[in-house]
Amino acid sequence: MELKHDTFSHNTRVQLKQVFDAIRELMTPPAPSPKRPIGFVAPEEKPNKPKAIKKR
Repeated sequence: MELKHDTFSHNTRVQLKQVFDAIRELMTPPAPSPKRPIGFVAPEEKPNKPKAIKKR
């Protein structure tokens, strides 16, 4: 009987460790993503875009 209890206890500890490891992994913040700066872009910094042709 004691052998079954030890095996059950060991399995429970292993499963709890897996649960806690998964929780710790979910708690780590994600890597910051590069953000665009707030504000306007000066004309010399703008990428070249084709200009719209005005119809008369």
